[in-house]
Amino acid sequence: PTNAAEADVSDVKPTPKSDTSSPGDFHFDRKAAETALQTHGHDEIFQPLRAYIEKPLNDTVPDTIDKGNLNDKRPKIEAGRPAMWYVPLPLRENTPDDLRVFEYGHKLRSCNDMPAKLPVDRGLGKHVAPNVNNRKTFSSGQLDKWEEAKEGTPVQADPFLPWIHDMFPDSSGSVIHFIAQNKRRCNSGKVHWDDIHALEPQVTIMQPVSVKRIDETTAKGLAPSLWSDGKSSDQRYRLAPHEEADADGMFTRFICRFKAMDYSKSPPELITVGETLSTYPYNYEFVNYRKDVGDLSMLTPKGKDNAMFWQAQQRFDCPVPDNGDLRSMIASGEGVLSDGTPSVYVDFVPIRTAPRYGKQMSYFTPDMAGETIRFPQDSLGWGDLMKSNIVPANGKVVNNISDDHPSRLMKNGFDARLFWGDSHVIPRIEASGRWENLPVCQPPTNNVNKGDKTLTEVNKPVEKKHKLAACLWASASFKTRGDAQAVSDTTSRLIEWIEFHLLVGFDHIYVYDNTGAHTDEVSLESTLFPRFLDSEVTRIDWPCQVCNNNIPAHENTGERSSQYAAENSCRARYGPTTEWMASFDTDEYLIPMGRFNSMREVVDDATNSGTQILTFKSTRAAPQRTYMEPFHEHKDCGTVSDPRCLSVQPGHLFAEVYNCDFEAPPKPGWAERAKKQLYRSEYVLAHYVHYATVTQGLVETIEEAKEANHKWDMHFRESRDKDKITDESNQAVMLHTKTTVPEYTTDWKERCAFGFTPGHGKNCRVGFPWPSNDDKGDEKATPEGYGYNCFTNEKLSKVWVPKLREAMEQRNSRVTSNN
Repeated sequence: PTNAAEADVSDVKPTPKSDTSSPGDFHFDRKAAETALQTHGHDEIFQPLRAYIEKPLNDTVPDTIDKGNLNDKRPKIEAGRPAMWYVPLPLRENTPDDLRVFEYGHKLRSCNDMPAKLPVDRGLGKHVAPNVNNRKTFSSGQLDKWEEAKEGTPVQADPFLPWIHDMFPDSSGSVIHFIAQNKRRCNSGKVHWDDIHALEPQVTIMQPVSVKRIDETTAKGLAPSLWSDGKSSDQRYRLAPHEEADADGMFTRFICRFKAMDYSKSPPELITVGETLSTYPYNYEFVNYRKDVGDLSMLTPKGKDNAMFWQAQQRFDCPVPDNGDLRSMIASGEGVLSDGTPSVYVDFVPIRTAPRYGKQMSYFTPDMAGETIRFPQDSLGWGDLMKSNIVPANGKVVNNISDDHPSRLMKNGFDARLFWGDSHVIPRIEASGRWENLPVCQPPTNNVNKGDKTLTEVNKPVEKKHKLAACLWASASFKTRGDAQAVSDTTSRLIEWIEFHLLVGFDHIYVYDNTGAHTDEVSLESTLFPRFLDSEVTRIDWPCQVCNNNIPAHENTGERSSQYAAENSCRARYGPTTEWMASFDTDEYLIPMGRFNSMREVVDDATNSGTQILTFKSTRAAPQRTYMEPFHEHKDCGTVSDPRCLSVQPGHLFAEVYNCDFEAPPKPGWAERAKKQLYRSEYVLAHYVHYATVTQGLVETIEEAKEANHKWDMHFRESRDKDKITDESNQAVMLHTKTTVPEYTTDWKERCAFGFTPGHGKNCRVGFPWPSNDDKGDEKATPEGYGYNCFTNEKLSKVWVPKLREAMEQRNSRVTSNN
């Protein structure tokens, strides 16, 4: 089908014809809502999620893009040149019939399915492209974007739609948070260039636009060619420069239309209860401006943008209209009925423009970086883009714009009036590509417990419920990057890891369960509960697949989208109620050292010293030979009579077996490359696996710096006063206990022998601890002739391992007795 009328009508539930605006203050009656549910049933009330697909934007002259040197992997070298832009931006003259619609109500049936069944991908067993060594593309026809939109996600078909992985209200019910991933990063390399180019809007939606509200009469006068139903008088908008934009339209990208069920009608009717403009938690373009001392572009024609990992995670916010009971019923969770049916929905409508390239096209206001934006050397060669890379649209003279406007706020930077003109009216929502009927469900359970707040008690300040919490992205089984290794010990690791970190002072662990991406036979639910209490662990079903599991050195660089989105979600969901938090793997143990007896004491000390981020260097530990036994059940591991490998004996703790780090403290500088961090959630606004990518310091404007009476520079670098590497002997250390599978110990007797000179990949992977951790003495080898090669953590072995074993035994006894 080419439009909504030709779509599979068996899959599409018509929008109720009674979709009208709320006549006054919105009123919600839970009793009436439950009565309506019993009378009319879920299917009569529930509004299915849909995606409306709009054709690509007509913003550039065909065949004028310079791809750059696709054989050069360096992102800034020969990065190409953008296609020439039509200016002012041509109108989007779509009609509702021009849109193609896909419905997902058969997958996402209620709030009980959130966020697990959002249309992120096809789901287990239905993927048509592998996430390792994938060479299939949409542009070549090997993959079908329409089939993908129907079975998986519509983002490839309409890349202005955010690739939403999660959404939820804040605790006050005044904002809906959207957690998304930049799908353009799923592939890199010249094989995928056409797909990467088509996904440019995934970056464009991270660049704010400014708009002004206008009425229907003004809209018709400015853009009479736009579709209209001739009846409704809905709010209209036009692209406008900052000096003309509405106060809440200065930095936006989406129209948020809120709808709610009117349960006073029989059957219930869906009514519009307000429209708002989206906001950003921080300005992505401003972050890009301050990230590098040199020129930096949020995207390049070459498409080698993966190095800018701070653009992987996306967040967008929709303010909830202040309309009667609307915010309070969202905050309390009462709008979600007893069977999970939501009462409120939001349509998420992108405002479509061309992307902006390089720092010289930054779109700021004077308070951000001054009225004249400082630019570095034009290393990308794009300094003339706004002069020589433009073409008059429809034969119009580029500068033929009305003079009846206030002067520009900025002396340079992006010229909105040049690129948008003074009559670019946004199409009606019905004629716009969009997400429709995204369900508004409960706030995160650890922000507000259902029933704790009434409709009149939702505006109290959010309290920091936890001092220290951890986020885990985990699975009952998985494959490492490049599918190099299948890992199946994750459940036993998970149990031990949680027990250990609760023991050392973590208040709560949030487990994003990715098992559903690998199997539908099990989950981590039975592993976690009833072993752990709800007050200790929260499980979030997170079955979306990693879109690219290649190793980092692969031409098509890996992008572990599911993991990155989980971290983004966890910080956004639980950061408001957590003082210090982090994302770790289950093979990484944080051990309080020196005078500290818990990690709570460590973060308290850091808080008192003004530290915002604690950085832990990462080096590999090895399993100690003491805890291993011969192994032969692998093609590289010999025979029963001559086993050539070792495996860990059952019955030992991972923290015990792998207490054998190849590097002594303090760890070398290179160990910071794979660092992990604890951070204050109020200071770190975005975190990406190893790095605090966006902080309060980074987003500070020049005006804010003046008010605080300190220096501001266009290039920001986090100070070591704010981000401190831990003292590994006297504060805290991280032990990285990554599993050493038996086949990695092949020929260990030869490789571990004292004096052996290893070739590439032939290192000894078995640990032989230095006696008393002294590698300076004369003793270099064991009596059997194996070279000492690692260092043990005495506090771990003497204090924490015994406590851990006791805690796990007590937990096992409690679980057994309860059963």
